[in-house]
Amino acid sequence: MLPKLSIITIVLNNKEFFAHTLESIREQSFKEFEYIVIDGGSRDGTLELIKKNKSRIDYWVSEPDRGIYDAMNKGLKVAKGEWIIYLNAGDRFADRNVLASFFKLKNLEDVDFVFGNWYTCNLLKDPNLLFPGFANYEKGAILHQSVIYKKKLHDLYGNYLITPKLIISDYIFFLTIPKAKVFHFDQPISINDNTGVSTAPWSYKQKLAIDFVFGRITAFQLVFLFVKFHIPRFDRYVINFFKGNKIWFKK
Repeated sequence: MLPKLSIITIVLNNKEFFAHTLESIREQSFKEFEYIVIDGGSRDGTLELIKKNKSRIDYWVSEPDRGIYDAMNKGLKVAKGEWIIYLNAGDRFADRNVLASFFKLKNLEDVDFVFGNWYTCNLLKDPNLLFPGFANYEKGAILHQSVIYKKKLHDLYGNYLITPKLIISDYIFFLTIPKAKVFHFDQPISINDNTGVSTAPWSYKQKLAIDFVFGRITAFQLVFLFVKFHIPRFDRYVINFFKGNKIWFKK
């Protein structure tokens, strides 16, 4: 029997973080999943940790790749589950019953893409100090660690783009999915470390550019958000400018 879900972990030289992810997956009350680990050729003890836990891992490989999205596509190629979630090194499920709650949803036959809320933390300083994050599809507030979607979407819309500088291929893929097939699961799915590459400033700039290309924001909003990112409290400066020059919007 094929598994209902494929959990895929991407890791490279991150033994300490990977151990957290392994433990979180082991604790899940829902067990109808396969676990896939794609290692980029680690040399820090991660490979030894994979081998030590191979009884919990359905498929693993350790070899060089062309970056995170190449590794994600490798995991996708061997995945057998109807549903997919990427839980990478350092990511954890929000609680032990997340997957059990997900598969109790009544509308899973009607939707293809389910996104949920999340928590963030600094895994090295205090993995138990959590900060809530709230998903919003319209505003592009979606984290791939808190997304569970049907594998068949890749048959329809292709795999993740692989480019040396692009760190938002998952976001681009998400935007191709028809909104009618998208559903918000109103509870946290994952806990994620907040020091990863996707939190870097240039990642946010890429996201703004893609939002503009897909017509999610206007050119004015693109410039405004870009400048606001570089100048703290920029929105207040703009409001004060309009007030000072008696240019203000009245009801």
